Amino acid sequence: MSKILFISAHVPTNLYPQAGQKIALSNLDKYCHGYENKNNNNTNIDIIIIANEIEVNAAKDLFAKYKNNLLSYPLRKSDKIINCLTNLSIPFKFSSRYQASIVQKIQELIKINTYDVIHFEYSHAAVYLNIINDLIKHKNNFNNTRTIISIHDIVSQSFLRKSEKNLMIGIEVARLFKFEKELYSSVNELWVLSNKDRNLLTSLFAIPEIKIIVKPPALREFVYKIKRNIETIENKSLLFWAAMNRPENEQAAINFIQKCFTDLRKIDPQYKLYIVGSNPSAKIKQFENENIVITGFIEDPSHFFEKAQIGIVPLLQGAGIKLKTLEMLQAGLPVISTSIGAEGIESSTNIFVSDNFGDWLNIITSLAK
Repeated sequence: MSKILFISAHVPTNLYPQAGQKIALSNLDKYCHGYENKNNNNTNIDIIIIANEIEVNAAKDLFAKYKNNLLSYPLRKSDKIINCLTNLSIPFKFSSRYQASIVQKIQELIKINTYDVIHFEYSHAAVYLNIINDLIKHKNNFNNTRTIISIHDIVSQSFLRKSEKNLMIGIEVARLFKFEKELYSSVNELWVLSNKDRNLLTSLFAIPEIKIIVKPPALREFVYKIKRNIETIENKSLLFWAAMNRPENEQAAINFIQKCFTDLRKIDPQYKLYIVGSNPSAKIKQFENENIVITGFIEDPSHFFEKAQIGIVPLLQGAGIKLKTLEMLQAGLPVISTSIGAEGIESSTNIFVSDNFGDWLNIITSLAK
């Protein structure tokens, strides 16, 4: 029997409207079914979730499937602030997930179990790695334990981009870089979502390539069933597909409307923008009109993938490969993206990349002819 300890900094679930949680659930399920360990017949897994309270409340699928193996630590905003203030030597992104009660629980689990794999889902879940490595050293039968971090975003890179407009974040970047380098150097194996992230780990942190495994994210099933027909595509229609409760997606939509779409409609008032994704705020809803449709959560967005003429990814912040970009490309939409939105995308004749919204005007009008 294989024994796994799975620690995640967000909830693995299909019921929360962000791509990372779905990737986390896929990784967890693969352990459960024996795909990620040598013993394919029998796996015993302990799960620790340290995540935002809203995610925990949404994850009915996770609790239904793994309730007997699951320990959850829901976090409110106040909890994360206290965690950061009581662990000032740790970068804030990581210390937000660090709690003494969780350290105690990990100590108890390692004392009574011999794990074949200790897996950290998201880099900041690995804030417990040093403690775990120390515990492992004192157990003779832990010599064969593999430690793995599944990296969704390289945190230093994401914060470095934010620091361009915020000096205080720039100070935090230096702490993050040092912390991440030590973390990634101390683990047996690193999973990344793209070749771009693998190359960043080797160039920025001098991580040996042999430690890095590229695991491209699985796309949602609906994109493989999309049937685009020239007769049903709405001419001059644009699709932005994103979880709108994420600040970077909301800001991307607003920037596009203000810096491109307004000018686009001066060229031709027939252009239409569909913003499809969960939890749009009042800030973005104020832009809604007959030419800007903001849907909120859609159970099955296939209709919009079949209807829209062009997909857009106007992101100016973030790091890592974007599932929204991959899914629109897989569905057959031509996609216009910023360089951040196109990160990690292998060569495709159907993606057009520019960080200049003036160029976007030309590309859109050319594609819409």
